[in-house]
Amino acid sequence: MEARIKLPSKISSITVDGFSICGYTDTEMNSGMTLLLCKRPNTAGIFKSGGALATHETDLLKSTHRSDYSIDGIFLTGKSVFGLGIISGIYEWMKNNMKELKFDDNYIPIVPGAAIYDLSENDQIPGTSWAINALKSIGNDIPIGPYWGGTGATVSKYKEDRKIKSGQGYYEISRGNIKVGVFVILNSFGDVYNFDGKNITGSELKSLKELSYRMDNGNIWQIFTGKLGFNTTIGAVITNAIISNSEANYIAESANFGFASRIWPYSTSLDGDTVFCASSNKYGEPVYTIAEMARMAAEISVLSIFE
Repeated sequence: MEARIKLPSKISSITVDGFSICGYTDTEMNSGMTLLLCKRPNTAGIFKSGGALATHETDLLKSTHRSDYSIDGIFLTGKSVFGLGIISGIYEWMKNNMKELKFDDNYIPIVPGAAIYDLSENDQIPGTSWAINALKSIGNDIPIGPYWGGTGATVSKYKEDRKIKSGQGYYEISRGNIKVGVFVILNSFGDVYNFDGKNITGSELKSLKELSYRMDNGNIWQIFTGKLGFNTTIGAVITNAIISNSEANYIAESANFGFASRIWPYSTSLDGDTVFCASSNKYGEPVYTIAEMARMAAEISVLSIFE
């Protein structure tokens, strides 16, 4: 009997021109994948802040490696490094369906990616069927919550055997013709705090004020009895602003600061926090404006999962 998938109560939509999205939820493995598709030409960048990364093809986004920073997609998945193996199915589909770039009469897709660690939920290894199923339904709608790449994501893991279901989120901000959207898969060790400083994922730390008090008194670490590791927040900024590769890296870093503003603790040495950025380069706007829009959209994308 085919597993029944609960329909999401919240759906957000991408309206940034040049981008579409698809994904797959594997209910048996309690995991899944999300793929952002990026129409060429575009400019892409990255910011990595975690100390235990599970990534693919990210060196291609470094400013020292090539002059063309166009990519075909951003792949965000569960199952740690094993999930990254699904990329071969994405490559095969792109070779057969996308012909914008030829090299020696062959299409060479470029799809950087990152993975979260959700193997503790289920240690089965996925195959390329995830990609095949995901690519059947390319569109602009994103299910918010424990779906697609965020299916096995959890937060607030201070205590042994304690975890709160998380998922994926998305939020867009517009300024005239300029649009900035931020997608996130949240799998952090710590809690999420809203703009009022209230802890909305329910550990002993009720607010940022209490967190500050405990840190000042040196007893903050007494509540940590869980395993500080195997936790990752990954995401992507998409925009239609005209930017360079170095500016894309800066915007990705700004979004990372937005994630860090809502999550504590964040980017420990055992996390794999990674943020991508891609732009369809349609409209001019100062980069600092885009960066601040990305930071705010990143904060709200995190909160969208729970509020």
